[in-house]
Amino acid sequence: MIGTVVTPLNIDVTTSMVAVVTVLAVLVVSLATLARPSRATITWGAAFALGMLGAYLWLGGYELDDPHLRAGASGILLDFEPLVWLGLRMYAGRRVRWTPTVAFMLVCPAALVLTAGTVAYPAVFRVSFLAGSVFAGLIVLELLRLHRVPRDITMPLMLASGVFVVLAIVAAASVLFAGGLTSTQQLTVLRGVNSVGTLVMSTCAAFTLVLLVRVGAPGPADDGGAMGRVRHRLRRAQAQNDQGWSLLDVRLDDPEVLREASSTAAFALISERFHDDIEASLPAIADVHRIDDGRALVLISGAEEVVRHHIRSMLGRISTIDRDEQVSRIRVSASVGWASTAVCGHDLDVLAASAAEAAARAEADGGDRWARAASATSPTTLER
Repeated sequence: MIGTVVTPLNIDVTTSMVAVVTVLAVLVVSLATLARPSRATITWGAAFALGMLGAYLWLGGYELDDPHLRAGASGILLDFEPLVWLGLRMYAGRRVRWTPTVAFMLVCPAALVLTAGTVAYPAVFRVSFLAGSVFAGLIVLELLRLHRVPRDITMPLMLASGVFVVLAIVAAASVLFAGGLTSTQQLTVLRGVNSVGTLVMSTCAAFTLVLLVRVGAPGPADDGGAMGRVRHRLRRAQAQNDQGWSLLDVRLDDPEVLREASSTAAFALISERFHDDIEASLPAIADVHRIDDGRALVLISGAEEVVRHHIRSMLGRISTIDRDEQVSRIRVSASVGWASTAVCGHDLDVLAASAAEAAARAEADGGDRWARAASATSPTTLER
């Protein structure tokens, strides 16, 4: 009689982490980055690709018992947080903060690799973990600011990021209360927490980010009123092959700073004047939709020279400071993102996303100017 020997398959948390992160990276790249390419989805795709690389390096370092490989993998896995945060700002059309992101992504892995195998490594790891939690906290803040996105979509990543912050603080404080554990034992615990945390964070991030992409960029919410008319006009223009339409994303520069520098009543006056200036500087045929106190979407018809003239007139009118004595001491300016149907097509969501990214680019370049979307995903050409 021939017997069959069955060897049990031993799958630990490290192997599970590699498998899960690989699947999630494929899902995000295919369902978000490739399905709807933009600066935000490309950044999120890069975050998951980097996370997948870190997971495989972690597995290699674990199998080879190489502390430097494990340290480098830990640093790469921590780089996931700032990239997700950066993508969220791009998605919302806000100013992109490259300096802290790039600095963390370079310094963190380098510091961990250089101190690997030394007595300083546990302390460096805790500091890096704590620094990464700052970006997790910023992720929560960005998600809370997405007012037009259903909360059940943002909740998974919001909760996971909040737990990340709590764990980082506990890990940093544990050095004061872990007198019975050696540094090696403490480090083993931190590595286990890092592995499980990577699984939870990447899973929640994949759910939230893919759903964010599927519901579309914030801003062009169709409430059946103004934006419903905009969609209808664009459909008619597409049916008639009319390429002479443009969507403008007009944003007040630094609204948070203006709000802090003025009283509630003064900021309300600034906001009302901002929207009044938009209305006054555009032809009556233009559709103006107020998004919030410091932002409006405008659908306008006309040749490029005509649209350019109206944009310059609008920016000049907004930045004029001698018309209202109540707000004359406060310098106000705006940034405009310009997406035309001739370049980006007639789909309102695509136009809005392109105009939002162009407006963010103009604001990042100093504000008080406009930027034109050269394609549906690559805003260029900054002008005043």
